[in-house]
Amino acid sequence: MSELRTDEEQAEIIKKWWSENGTGLLATAAVAVAGVTGWNYWQDQKVATGEAASATYSQLVELAAQENQDNATEMQALAEQLKTEFASTAYADFGSLFIARLAAQSGDYEAAAAELKTLITEADSGAVKSLAQARLATVLVQLDRADEALAALPPSADAAFAPQIEEARGDALYRKGQLADAREAYQRAMEAARTLGQTNSTLQRKIDTLNTGGEDA
Repeated sequence: MSELRTDEEQAEIIKKWWSENGTGLLATAAVAVAGVTGWNYWQDQKVATGEAASATYSQLVELAAQENQDNATEMQALAEQLKTEFASTAYADFGSLFIARLAAQSGDYEAAAAELKTLITEADSGAVKSLAQARLATVLVQLDRADEALAALPPSADAAFAPQIEEARGDALYRKGQLADAREAYQRAMEAARTLGQTNSTLQRKIDTLNTGGEDA
């Protein structure tokens, strides 16, 4: 599968996207509920739930960083906890991303695809949806369903997720044997990554291989 940044790094990207795009939405929501009885209680409960969800997510990320297969069962349980106990928070979506990741790592690409398809349908955040679309395409390529992978990707993406979207597009096009188009997609991914100040050695290797006429991207 394509080399993906850790889920912790992806979470930071989503938080940055939200800070830049979600302020107006938060303000609207605040105005809508201002003055309602129990506002302070609701706010306190929301903060407490968010803190608990964040702690659970942090524990999950720490286990993932250890790259220990023995942690898979505990990681699965924490990811499921994020989805069920903290369904009202953004961390529930991160739980779904982790569940799909664990399924893919175990070779169960069908389960990973199913989880990501559900997340794409239900996610409120455009940022989460973009990330899930990129990962779904990557999983579908592994299942040798390149056409479906291409259909899962948006024609364009928010700049924060363009590297993942375009790299996944390149992988699908490569699998179809459309090498020139794959090279262009990889190059778009690299340009987008550089704009964001990111490096991706795996992506660069894919570009180099195609530039030299190789077949193993």
